[in-house]
Amino acid sequence: MKRTLCLLTILTLIQSLSLSLHAQSLYEIKFTDKQKNKYTGFLVFFNETNAYMRIAYNNNNTYNVVNVDYSSRNGTNSQGIQYSMLTGSDPVYITENKSGLRYNPDYFIWFYDVHSQKWDTPYTTDDSLLNPSNYILVDSYTKLEPKNITDEYLREFFGDSESQYFSLKKMCGLTTGTGDETTAKDNNNSRRDNTTTNDNKNYKSSSTLHLVLVANTLDPTIGTGCATDERNLRTEFSEVAEALGVSFREYIIDGSSFSKANVQSELSSLEPASNDIVLFIYRGHGFRYKNQTEDWPRMDLRPSSYAVINDNSSMNLSEVYSTLKTKGARLNIILGDCCNSEVDVSSVTTSNYLTFQVDNNSDISKLKKLFMNTNGIILSSAAQKGEVSWNTPQGGLYSMSFLQALREEISYLSNDPCSWNDIISKTINLARNKSTPTYCSNCTLQDGIKYVSVVGDY
Repeated sequence: MKRTLCLLTILTLIQSLSLSLHAQSLYEIKFTDKQKNKYTGFLVFFNETNAYMRIAYNNNNTYNVVNVDYSSRNGTNSQGIQYSMLTGSDPVYITENKSGLRYNPDYFIWFYDVHSQKWDTPYTTDDSLLNPSNYILVDSYTKLEPKNITDEYLREFFGDSESQYFSLKKMCGLTTGTGDETTAKDNNNSRRDNTTTNDNKNYKSSSTLHLVLVANTLDPTIGTGCATDERNLRTEFSEVAEALGVSFREYIIDGSSFSKANVQSELSSLEPASNDIVLFIYRGHGFRYKNQTEDWPRMDLRPSSYAVINDNSSMNLSEVYSTLKTKGARLNIILGDCCNSEVDVSSVTTSNYLTFQVDNNSDISKLKKLFMNTNGIILSSAAQKGEVSWNTPQGGLYSMSFLQALREEISYLSNDPCSWNDIISKTINLARNKSTPTYCSNCTLQDGIKYVSVVGDY
Protein backbone atom coordinates (compact mmCIF):
# COMPACT_ATOMS: atom_id res chain seq x y z
CA MET A 1 0.00 0.00 0.00
CA LYS A 2 1.06 3.58 -0.50
CA ARG A 3 1.42 4.37 3.17
CA THR A 4 1.18 1.22 5.29
CA LEU A 5 3.72 -1.38 6.41
CA CYS A 6 5.83 1.39 8.00
CA LEU A 7 6.92 1.05 11.61
CA LEU A 8 6.36 3.76 14.20
CA THR A 9 10.05 4.67 13.88
CA ILE A 10 9.39 5.47 10.80
CA LEU A 11 -8.23 27.97 -1.96
CA THR A 12 -6.16 34.92 -5.89
CA LEU A 13 -10.08 34.94 -3.95
CA ILE A 14 -13.46 35.15 -5.15
CA GLN A 15 -16.17 34.10 -7.52
CA SER A 16 -17.40 31.03 -5.74
CA LEU A 17 -17.11 31.43 -2.02
CA SER A 18 -20.70 30.57 -1.61
CA LEU A 19 -21.31 30.52 2.00
CA SER A 20 -21.40 28.22 1.91
CA LEU A 21 -19.23 29.49 4.67
CA HIS A 22 -21.70 29.00 7.35
CA ALA A 23 -21.00 25.97 9.47
CA GLN A 24 -20.35 22.29 9.41
CA SER A 25 -20.49 20.56 6.03
CA LEU A 26 -20.41 16.79 5.69
CA TYR A 27 -18.90 15.12 2.63
CA GLU A 28 -17.90 11.64 1.57
CA ILE A 29 -14.83 11.24 -0.63
CA LYS A 30 -14.00 7.83 -2.06
CA PHE A 31 -10.60 7.45 -3.66
CA THR A 32 -8.04 4.88 -4.80
CA ASP A 33 -4.25 4.99 -4.56
CA LYS A 34 -1.74 3.85 -7.19
CA GLN A 35 -1.66 0.38 -5.67
CA LYS A 36 -5.45 0.12 -6.23
CA ASN A 37 -6.22 0.27 -2.51
CA LYS A 38 -9.55 1.92 -1.80
CA TYR A 39 -10.38 4.49 0.86
CA THR A 40 -13.52 6.20 2.11
CA GLY A 41 -13.20 9.60 3.72
CA PHE A 42 -15.82 11.28 5.91
CA LEU A 43 -15.08 15.02 5.80
CA VAL A 44 -16.38 17.45 8.44
CA PHE A 45 -15.70 20.99 7.23
CA PHE A 46 -16.13 24.00 9.55
CA ASN A 47 -14.07 26.67 7.81
CA GLU A 48 -10.87 27.13 5.79
CA THR A 49 -8.64 26.47 8.80
CA ASN A 50 -10.76 23.95 10.67
CA ALA A 51 -11.77 20.62 9.14
CA TYR A 52 -11.10 16.97 9.73
CA MET A 53 -11.56 13.72 7.85
CA ARG A 54 -12.03 10.18 9.08
CA ILE A 55 -10.48 7.87 6.48
CA ALA A 56 -11.42 4.18 6.50
CA TYR A 57 -9.58 1.45 4.60
CA ASN A 58 -8.61 -2.22 4.80
CA ASN A 59 -5.04 -3.47 5.11
CA ASN A 60 -4.31 -7.20 5.21
CA ASN A 61 -7.94 -7.89 6.14
CA THR A 62 -7.77 -5.38 9.00
CA TYR A 63 -10.17 -2.44 9.10
CA ASN A 64 -8.42 0.85 9.86
CA VAL A 65 -9.70 4.35 10.56
CA VAL A 66 -7.43 7.39 10.67
CA ASN A 67 -8.28 10.94 11.74
CA VAL A 68 -6.56 13.65 9.69
CA ASP A 69 -6.86 17.39 10.35
CA TYR A 70 -7.35 19.58 7.28
CA SER A 71 -7.01 23.20 6.22
CA SER A 72 -7.47 24.72 2.79
CA ARG A 73 -5.52 27.14 0.64
CA ASN A 74 -5.94 28.67 -2.80
CA GLY A 75 -3.49 29.41 -5.57
CA THR A 76 -2.74 29.43 -9.27
CA ASN A 77 -0.57 26.78 -10.94
CA SER A 78 2.05 27.28 -13.65
CA GLN A 79 -0.64 26.99 -16.37
CA GLY A 80 -2.59 29.85 -14.81
CA ILE A 81 -5.35 27.56 -13.52
CA GLN A 82 -6.77 28.44 -10.13
CA TYR A 83 -6.95 25.69 -7.56
CA SER A 84 -8.15 25.08 -4.03
CA MET A 85 -6.47 22.41 -1.95
CA LEU A 86 -7.18 20.62 1.30
CA THR A 87 -3.91 19.85 3.08
CA GLY A 88 -3.84 17.16 5.76
CA SER A 89 -1.81 17.02 8.97
CA ASP A 90 -1.48 15.17 12.28
CA PRO A 91 -2.81 11.73 11.26
CA VAL A 92 -3.92 9.65 14.23
CA TYR A 93 -5.21 6.09 14.10
CA ILE A 94 -8.62 5.74 15.72
CA THR A 95 -8.62 1.97 15.42
CA GLU A 96 -6.00 -0.20 17.10
CA ASN A 97 -2.65 0.02 15.33
CA LYS A 98 -0.71 -3.02 16.48
CA SER A 99 1.38 -3.13 13.30
CA GLY A 100 2.68 0.39 13.81
CA LEU A 101 1.32 1.63 10.50
CA ARG A 102 2.02 5.19 9.44
CA TYR A 103 -0.42 7.19 7.37
CA ASN A 104 0.77 9.86 4.97
CA PRO A 105 -1.95 12.55 4.84
CA ASP A 106 -3.69 12.90 1.50
CA TYR A 107 -4.05 16.13 -0.42
CA PHE A 108 -7.31 16.92 -2.23
CA ILE A 109 -7.11 19.40 -5.10
CA TRP A 110 -9.91 21.13 -6.99
CA PHE A 111 -9.27 23.04 -10.23
CA TYR A 112 -11.48 25.89 -11.39
CA ASP A 113 -12.99 25.61 -14.87
CA VAL A 114 -13.32 29.13 -16.26
CA HIS A 115 -15.70 27.94 -18.99
CA SER A 116 -18.27 26.33 -16.71
CA GLN A 117 -17.32 28.62 -13.80
CA LYS A 118 -17.37 25.60 -11.53
CA TRP A 119 -14.86 23.55 -9.60
CA ASP A 120 -14.02 20.23 -11.22
CA THR A 121 -14.12 16.89 -9.40
CA PRO A 122 -11.12 16.82 -7.07
CA TYR A 123 -7.86 14.95 -7.45
CA THR A 124 -5.95 13.33 -4.63
CA THR A 125 -2.33 12.50 -3.89
CA ASP A 126 -0.18 11.72 -0.87
CA ASP A 127 2.91 13.12 -2.62
CA SER A 128 4.12 16.02 -0.46
CA LEU A 129 5.97 17.43 -3.49
CA LEU A 130 2.62 17.68 -5.31
CA ASN A 131 3.97 16.28 -8.57
CA PRO A 132 1.01 16.43 -11.01
CA SER A 133 1.95 13.02 -12.42
CA ASN A 134 0.89 11.56 -9.06
CA TYR A 135 -2.58 13.14 -9.06
CA ILE A 136 -5.45 10.64 -9.15
CA LEU A 137 -9.05 11.63 -9.82
CA VAL A 138 -11.19 10.66 -6.83
CA ASP A 139 -13.79 7.94 -7.36
CA SER A 140 -16.59 10.08 -5.93
CA TYR A 141 -17.14 13.31 -4.04
CA THR A 142 -20.57 13.58 -2.43
CA LYS A 143 -22.26 16.04 -0.14
CA LEU A 144 -24.01 14.14 2.65
CA GLU A 145 -27.44 15.11 3.89
CA PRO A 146 -27.56 14.66 7.68
CA LYS A 147 -31.14 13.38 7.52
CA ASN A 148 -29.93 10.46 5.36
CA ILE A 149 -27.00 9.45 7.56
CA THR A 150 -27.51 6.34 9.65
CA ASP A 151 -25.97 5.29 12.94
CA GLU A 152 -24.43 2.31 11.15
CA TYR A 153 -22.69 4.68 8.74
CA LEU A 154 -21.28 6.85 11.53
CA ARG A 155 -19.91 3.78 13.29
CA GLU A 156 -17.77 3.07 10.24
CA PHE A 157 -15.69 6.11 11.23
CA PHE A 158 -16.27 6.74 14.94
CA GLY A 159 -16.09 4.84 18.18
CA ASP A 160 -19.32 4.77 20.16
CA SER A 161 -17.72 6.66 23.09
CA GLU A 162 -16.30 9.56 21.06
CA SER A 163 -17.75 13.03 21.64
CA GLN A 164 -17.81 13.67 17.86
CA TYR A 165 -19.98 10.59 17.42
CA PHE A 166 -22.61 11.86 19.88
CA SER A 167 -22.54 15.36 18.34
CA LEU A 168 -23.04 13.94 14.86
CA LYS A 169 -25.90 11.75 16.08
CA LYS A 170 -27.64 14.88 17.36
CA MET A 171 -26.97 16.70 14.13
CA CYS A 172 -28.37 13.82 12.09
CA GLY A 173 -31.45 13.40 14.28
CA LEU A 174 -30.40 9.99 15.53
CA THR A 175 -30.90 10.70 19.23
CA THR A 176 -34.14 10.08 21.05
CA GLY A 177 -35.75 12.81 23.03
CA THR A 178 -37.98 15.85 22.85
CA GLY A 179 -37.70 19.59 22.90
CA ASP A 180 -34.80 21.18 21.10
CA GLU A 181 -33.80 18.05 19.18
CA THR A 182 -37.31 17.71 17.80
CA THR A 183 -37.47 21.40 16.99
CA ALA A 184 -34.19 21.24 15.12
CA LYS A 185 -35.28 18.20 13.13
CA ASP A 186 -38.67 19.63 12.22
CA ASN A 187 -37.42 23.04 11.11
CA ASN A 188 -38.35 23.27 7.43
CA ASN A 189 -36.20 26.39 6.85
CA SER A 190 -38.84 28.06 4.71
CA ARG A 191 -38.15 31.63 3.66
CA ARG A 192 -40.47 34.41 4.75
CA ASP A 193 -40.57 38.04 3.72
CA ASN A 194 -42.01 41.13 5.37
CA THR A 195 -43.88 40.50 8.64
CA THR A 196 -44.73 36.97 9.75
CA THR A 197 -45.73 35.27 12.95
CA ASN A 198 -44.67 31.70 13.66
CA ASP A 199 -46.89 29.02 15.10
CA ASN A 200 -44.05 27.40 17.10
CA LYS A 201 -44.81 27.54 20.81
CA ASN A 202 -41.26 28.24 21.96
CA TYR A 203 -40.82 30.37 25.05
CA LYS A 204 -40.74 34.15 24.74
CA SER A 205 -42.73 33.83 21.52
CA SER A 206 -43.96 37.40 21.95
CA SER A 207 -40.58 38.65 20.69
CA THR A 208 -39.96 40.01 17.21
CA LEU A 209 -36.70 39.84 15.30
CA HIS A 210 -36.27 43.03 13.25
CA LEU A 211 -33.80 42.97 10.35
CA VAL A 212 -32.81 46.34 8.90
CA LEU A 213 -30.72 45.61 5.84
CA VAL A 214 -29.08 48.36 3.78
CA ALA A 215 -27.36 47.11 0.61
CA ASN A 216 -25.95 48.98 -2.38
CA THR A 217 -27.15 46.36 -4.85
CA LEU A 218 -26.97 48.61 -7.93
CA ASP A 219 -23.33 49.64 -7.53
CA PRO A 220 -21.39 48.64 -10.68
CA THR A 221 -18.38 47.30 -8.76
CA ILE A 222 -19.78 45.64 -5.62
CA GLY A 223 -23.51 45.41 -6.37
CA THR A 224 -23.49 41.71 -7.22
CA GLY A 225 -21.78 40.79 -3.97
CA CYS A 226 -24.07 43.07 -1.98
CA ALA A 227 -27.13 41.43 -3.56
CA THR A 228 -25.79 37.98 -2.71
CA ASP A 229 -25.22 38.94 0.92
CA GLU A 230 -28.66 40.54 1.11
CA ARG A 231 -30.28 37.34 -0.13
CA ASN A 232 -28.28 35.15 2.26
CA LEU A 233 -28.88 37.37 5.28
CA ARG A 234 -32.61 37.67 4.67
CA THR A 235 -32.93 33.91 4.38
CA GLU A 236 -30.72 33.26 7.40
CA PHE A 237 -32.56 35.46 9.85
CA SER A 238 -36.04 34.57 8.69
CA GLU A 239 -35.05 30.97 9.42
CA VAL A 240 -33.57 31.96 12.78
CA ALA A 241 -36.85 33.63 13.73
CA GLU A 242 -38.82 30.61 12.59
CA ALA A 243 -36.63 28.23 14.57
CA LEU A 244 -37.02 30.39 17.69
CA GLY A 245 -40.76 30.72 17.25
CA VAL A 246 -40.68 34.52 17.18
CA SER A 247 -42.11 37.02 14.72
CA PHE A 248 -39.92 38.31 11.93
CA ARG A 249 -39.98 41.72 10.30
CA GLU A 250 -37.56 43.07 7.74
CA TYR A 251 -36.84 46.56 6.45
CA ILE A 252 -34.91 46.45 3.16
CA ILE A 253 -33.19 49.52 1.73
CA ASP A 254 -31.61 48.58 -1.58
CA GLY A 255 -31.76 49.19 -5.31
CA SER A 256 -33.33 52.54 -6.18
CA SER A 257 -34.39 53.08 -2.55
CA PHE A 258 -30.75 53.15 -1.37
CA SER A 259 -30.30 56.58 0.25
CA LYS A 260 -29.49 58.27 3.54
CA ALA A 261 -33.01 59.67 3.78
CA ASN A 262 -34.53 56.19 3.61
CA VAL A 263 -32.10 54.81 6.19
CA GLN A 264 -32.93 57.63 8.58
CA SER A 265 -36.64 57.19 7.95
CA GLU A 266 -36.58 53.47 8.75
CA LEU A 267 -34.51 53.99 11.88
CA SER A 268 -36.75 56.80 13.04
CA SER A 269 -39.95 54.82 12.57
CA LEU A 270 -38.61 51.61 14.09
CA GLU A 271 -40.46 50.83 17.32
CA PRO A 272 -39.21 47.57 18.83
CA ALA A 273 -40.75 46.18 21.99
CA SER A 274 -38.67 45.65 25.12
CA ASN A 275 -38.13 41.95 24.39
CA ASP A 276 -37.30 42.36 20.69
CA ILE A 277 -34.08 41.84 18.77
CA VAL A 278 -32.87 44.37 16.20
CA LEU A 279 -30.19 43.63 13.60
CA PHE A 280 -28.89 46.44 11.42
CA ILE A 281 -26.54 45.30 8.65
CA TYR A 282 -24.91 47.56 6.09
CA ARG A 283 -23.39 46.26 2.83
CA GLY A 284 -21.86 48.89 0.61
CA HIS A 285 -19.01 51.33 0.21
CA GLY A 286 -17.50 52.99 3.26
CA PHE A 287 -14.92 55.66 3.92
CA ARG A 288 -13.51 58.03 6.50
CA TYR A 289 -12.65 61.72 6.37
CA LYS A 290 -8.98 62.62 6.42
CA ASN A 291 -9.35 64.46 9.73
CA GLN A 292 -11.79 61.95 11.24
CA THR A 293 -10.96 60.77 14.76
CA GLU A 294 -13.91 58.38 15.08
CA ASP A 295 -12.80 54.75 14.65
CA TRP A 296 -15.98 53.65 12.91
CA PRO A 297 -16.45 54.05 9.13
CA ARG A 298 -18.97 56.25 7.38
CA MET A 299 -21.54 54.50 5.21
CA ASP A 300 -21.54 55.86 1.67
CA LEU A 301 -25.26 56.19 1.00
CA ARG A 302 -25.13 57.93 -2.37
CA PRO A 303 -27.57 56.49 -4.90
CA SER A 304 -24.92 57.11 -7.59
CA SER A 305 -21.14 57.25 -7.55
CA TYR A 306 -21.41 60.54 -9.46
CA ALA A 307 -23.19 62.24 -6.55
CA VAL A 308 -21.21 64.38 -4.14
CA ILE A 309 -20.06 62.59 -1.03
CA ASN A 310 -20.48 64.59 2.16
CA ASP A 311 -22.45 64.56 5.40
CA ASN A 312 -25.71 64.77 3.46
CA SER A 313 -24.99 61.55 1.58
CA SER A 314 -23.22 59.54 4.27
CA MET A 315 -23.66 58.43 7.85
CA ASN A 316 -21.29 57.12 10.48
CA LEU A 317 -21.99 53.59 11.65
CA SER A 318 -21.82 54.86 15.23
CA GLU A 319 -24.89 57.03 14.53
CA VAL A 320 -26.90 53.84 14.02
CA TYR A 321 -25.54 52.60 17.36
CA SER A 322 -26.64 55.79 19.11
CA THR A 323 -30.10 55.68 17.54
CA LEU A 324 -30.84 52.02 18.28
CA LYS A 325 -29.53 52.29 21.81
CA THR A 326 -32.45 54.60 22.64
CA LYS A 327 -35.11 52.38 21.04
CA GLY A 328 -35.39 49.97 23.96
CA ALA A 329 -34.95 46.58 22.25
CA ARG A 330 -33.47 43.84 24.40
CA LEU A 331 -30.67 43.02 21.95
CA ASN A 332 -29.22 45.28 19.24
CA ILE A 333 -26.64 44.14 16.68
CA ILE A 334 -25.10 46.66 14.25
CA LEU A 335 -22.72 45.37 11.57
CA GLY A 336 -21.01 47.29 8.79
CA ASP A 337 -19.37 45.41 5.91
CA CYS A 338 -17.60 48.31 4.22
CA CYS A 339 -14.24 49.98 3.78
CA ASN A 340 -12.75 52.27 6.43
CA SER A 341 -10.18 54.06 4.27
CA GLU A 342 -9.85 57.71 3.32
CA VAL A 343 -10.47 56.83 -0.31
CA ASP A 344 -12.64 53.81 -1.05
CA VAL A 345 -10.21 52.11 -3.38
CA SER A 346 -11.24 49.14 -5.46
CA SER A 347 -11.89 46.35 -2.98
CA VAL A 348 -12.96 43.64 -5.39
CA THR A 349 -10.84 40.55 -5.90
CA THR A 350 -11.02 38.09 -8.76
CA SER A 351 -9.65 34.95 -7.13
CA ASN A 352 -11.82 31.88 -6.58
CA TYR A 353 -12.75 30.09 -3.38
CA LEU A 354 -13.84 26.50 -3.30
CA THR A 355 -17.50 26.24 -2.37
CA PHE A 356 -18.44 23.95 0.48
CA GLN A 357 -22.21 23.81 0.70
CA VAL A 358 -23.34 23.67 4.30
CA ASP A 359 -26.32 22.46 6.23
CA ASN A 360 -28.52 24.51 8.50
CA ASN A 361 -28.66 21.91 11.26
CA SER A 362 -28.59 24.11 14.33
CA ASP A 363 -28.72 23.19 17.98
CA ILE A 364 -31.84 25.16 18.84
CA SER A 365 -30.91 25.33 22.52
CA LYS A 366 -27.75 27.25 21.54
CA LEU A 367 -29.76 29.51 19.25
CA LYS A 368 -32.09 30.34 22.13
CA LYS A 369 -29.20 31.14 24.42
CA LEU A 370 -27.80 33.59 21.89
CA PHE A 371 -30.98 35.36 20.89
CA MET A 372 -33.38 34.89 23.80
CA ASN A 373 -31.19 34.81 26.93
CA THR A 374 -29.07 37.88 26.22
CA ASN A 375 -29.52 41.61 26.27
CA GLY A 376 -27.23 44.44 25.24
CA ILE A 377 -25.66 45.92 22.14
CA ILE A 378 -23.02 44.91 19.57
CA LEU A 379 -21.25 47.18 17.10
CA SER A 380 -18.74 45.83 14.59
CA SER A 381 -17.30 46.74 11.21
CA ALA A 382 -15.24 44.87 8.67
CA ALA A 383 -12.16 47.08 8.60
CA GLN A 384 -10.02 49.20 10.87
CA LYS A 385 -8.93 52.75 10.12
CA GLY A 386 -7.17 52.92 6.76
CA GLU A 387 -8.24 49.44 5.62
CA VAL A 388 -10.53 48.24 2.85
CA SER A 389 -13.15 45.53 3.15
CA TRP A 390 -12.94 43.00 0.35
CA ASN A 391 -15.89 42.06 -1.82
CA THR A 392 -16.57 39.13 -4.13
CA PRO A 393 -19.51 38.25 -6.38
CA GLN A 394 -20.38 35.69 -3.71
CA GLY A 395 -20.44 38.35 -1.01
CA GLY A 396 -18.21 40.39 1.24
CA LEU A 397 -15.58 38.55 3.23
CA TYR A 398 -16.96 39.97 6.46
CA SER A 399 -20.62 39.14 5.75
CA MET A 400 -19.78 35.63 4.66
CA SER A 401 -17.57 35.15 7.70
CA PHE A 402 -20.33 36.40 10.02
CA LEU A 403 -22.77 33.79 8.75
CA GLN A 404 -20.04 31.18 8.92
CA ALA A 405 -19.14 32.09 12.52
CA LEU A 406 -22.80 32.11 13.59
CA ARG A 407 -23.43 28.70 12.07
CA GLU A 408 -20.31 27.27 13.73
CA GLU A 409 -21.28 28.64 17.13
CA ILE A 410 -24.76 27.08 17.07
CA SER A 411 -23.63 23.81 15.53
CA TYR A 412 -24.18 20.50 17.26
CA LEU A 413 -20.51 19.82 16.58
CA SER A 414 -19.24 22.84 18.51
CA ASN A 415 -18.20 22.15 22.07
CA ASP A 416 -17.64 25.82 22.90
CA PRO A 417 -20.18 27.84 24.92
CA CYS A 418 -22.40 30.10 22.82
CA SER A 419 -21.17 33.67 22.93
CA TRP A 420 -21.81 36.78 20.82
CA ASN A 421 -18.32 37.96 21.69
CA ASP A 422 -16.89 34.74 20.26
CA ILE A 423 -19.05 35.01 17.13
CA ILE A 424 -17.91 38.55 16.36
CA SER A 425 -14.28 37.73 17.16
CA LYS A 426 -14.44 34.68 14.92
CA THR A 427 -16.09 36.74 12.17
CA ILE A 428 -13.18 39.19 12.24
CA ASN A 429 -10.58 36.41 12.32
CA LEU A 430 -12.19 34.45 9.47
CA ALA A 431 -12.47 37.55 7.28
CA ARG A 432 -8.86 38.43 8.01
CA ASN A 433 -7.78 34.91 7.14
CA LYS A 434 -9.62 35.08 3.82
CA SER A 435 -7.70 38.25 2.95
CA THR A 436 -4.28 36.65 3.46
CA PRO A 437 -2.10 35.57 0.49
CA THR A 438 -3.03 31.95 1.22
CA TYR A 439 -6.53 32.67 -0.06
CA CYS A 440 -6.30 35.97 -1.93
CA SER A 441 -3.23 36.93 -3.93
CA ASN A 442 -4.24 40.53 -4.55
CA CYS A 443 -5.81 41.40 -1.19
CA THR A 444 -4.49 43.55 1.60
CA LEU A 445 -5.30 42.42 5.12
CA GLN A 446 -8.56 43.54 6.65
CA ASP A 447 -8.92 43.54 10.44
CA GLY A 448 -12.37 44.27 11.73
CA ILE A 449 -13.23 46.14 14.90
CA LYS A 450 -15.86 45.40 17.51
CA TYR A 451 -17.63 46.62 20.61
CA VAL A 452 -19.63 44.00 22.50
CA SER A 453 -21.64 44.77 25.64
CA VAL A 454 -24.01 41.88 26.20
CA VAL A 455 -25.41 40.54 29.47
CA GLY A 456 -25.97 36.80 29.51
CA ASP A 457 -23.17 36.21 26.97
CA TYR A 458 -20.99 33.31 28.05
